[in-house]
Amino acid sequence: MRRSVKRLGVGMFAGAIIGAGLAAPAAAVGAPYPDTTKYQRVSDLVKYRVVDEDGIWFTTPLGLTCGIGDDGSYGCSGVLPGAPFGDNEVGWFPGDSFPRLYRADELRFNSGRTQSILIGEAYVDYRGSRCAVSSDSLVYCIHGNDPNSQLAVNSSMTWRGADAEPST
Repeated sequence: MRRSVKRLGVGMFAGAIIGAGLAAPAAAVGAPYPDTTKYQRVSDLVKYRVVDEDGIWFTTPLGLTCGIGDDGSYGCSGVLPGAPFGDNEVGWFPGDSFPRLYRADELRFNSGRTQSILIGEAYVDYRGSRCAVSSDSLVYCIHGNDPNSQLAVNSSMTWRGADAEPST
């Protein structure tokens, strides 16, 4: 009997340890990346074109300027919450394993012209990439189904990659 109780206690302890190992990591809880399948697709991209510029261009409700290039690259320029001081662009480019966060003197994702605002719960698909804006003004982009290419920016933080790493 004593041996059975000891085995039961060891089994319960092992089960608790294994169960804890299977729990979702804290970073995964509340991940910022939205489910864009429920958003409205922008089918007419004409208003997101800019004269003499390739790709499509948009501004977020928070004032970031963003774009998707003809090569499928994408990103946003402006004040990036949570980013190191001076960094003013976040972007993903073909061949990158992870979105870049950097300082640019010449902003890549600002056309220099008026860009249409992409409103909440809408997305644009262009050249294999998708960018969306949520109802709370978070901008989110991904290339195809590559989770490592994801980036998101809201009023308090910038995230990148499959694990939604904060850019601090």
